[in-house]
Amino acid sequence: MNTLSHRLKHKITHFLWESDPGHLHLRQGSRTLLAATLTLLSCPWAPLYTRVLACFAAGLVCQGINSLKISEQKTTFGIATFSLLLYFSLVSYVDPYPWAIALVTVGASFTVFAVRSLGPRYALFPLFVWMMGFITTLLPGATGIAFLERLLCVGMGCGISFLVYFYCLPPRPLPYFFENIRYFTILVHNRTLALEKQLQQAIPFKGKEKYYLQLRRSLRKYYLHNQEILSSFEVRHSTQKDQLLSLLSTQYLAGKALFLLQDNLIVLSATRLMAHEYLKQVLRQALKDTSALAQLIQVDPKEREIRLLAKTMPYPQSFKDLKNLLEQSTEDMSTLVPLYQLSTSLNELRDRLFALTDAPRLMAEETVYAQ
Repeated sequence: MNTLSHRLKHKITHFLWESDPGHLHLRQGSRTLLAATLTLLSCPWAPLYTRVLACFAAGLVCQGINSLKISEQKTTFGIATFSLLLYFSLVSYVDPYPWAIALVTVGASFTVFAVRSLGPRYALFPLFVWMMGFITTLLPGATGIAFLERLLCVGMGCGISFLVYFYCLPPRPLPYFFENIRYFTILVHNRTLALEKQLQQAIPFKGKEKYYLQLRRSLRKYYLHNQEILSSFEVRHSTQKDQLLSLLSTQYLAGKALFLLQDNLIVLSATRLMAHEYLKQVLRQALKDTSALAQLIQVDPKEREIRLLAKTMPYPQSFKDLKNLLEQSTEDMSTLVPLYQLSTSLNELRDRLFALTDAPRLMAEETVYAQ
């Protein structure tokens, strides 16, 4: 029973990470939901419409941040909060006058597009500020003390959202970076086993387009996410940044080698060389050995360390057998080109996997980052 629950947990965790590397969108959604819930609980005395607006305000300012560095995010958050409170007050004031509210809404719409053109930092929050004003016009208006109470609750919602966003659920980039590498090694393990199983088929790689797209999508996702993490650092230690850039480069080259390995194997499977049963056996063993090599790499996201579970990464006998086949074959050189390319990509992938473990443990403090 424990084994079954562990497998189910592993599959769910793997699915979530595949769908959302780093859990960036999941964490952002959790921040928004938590901020809105805490806002709702913090003002039980207020009327229903006031609480609804406060919850919307908490969620909208939380979703409207699109800067990278933490200093920029806090500044953007402050600008967004001030703009939201100001526009909310203006809409509440002119709400009783239809012509005035129409002019304010149209003017705000053009202002939103003008501000959004200033750059990515201003891409989201102006639109959410406008949405807050639109929602305000749909609900019954409030004046006097009722308006001040509504303004207070909306301000509380923004404050709660600030605390949740920056202190309750802050992003932790370095563990995400190493977790991505861990899942990359799992991808190498699983994909090489899948290729080995395809060689057992009477007609391997029937749907080869699917293999191209799936692997390219996964490799691109892991690489771009780690690249985004690195671009978001406010680096205090250049040595740490250099180490991470080196790891990212190695991850890219290993992913490229894996893609070429699959590509070369698909090309080779369509040649007459695959009629030799011994060659197929050697290739299948080489893929199994590559899968086993990936399992020798242990990535510890919390410690920010990549270890090799052996004194050194072995050079598989199947790789040597493949090399001997190439040297002893009587086939024409042009016929052996796909097999030579496959052997090269296998060795390249092994070398790049081994290079991942060469990086020293990152002892520097956690760098400042915000998603």
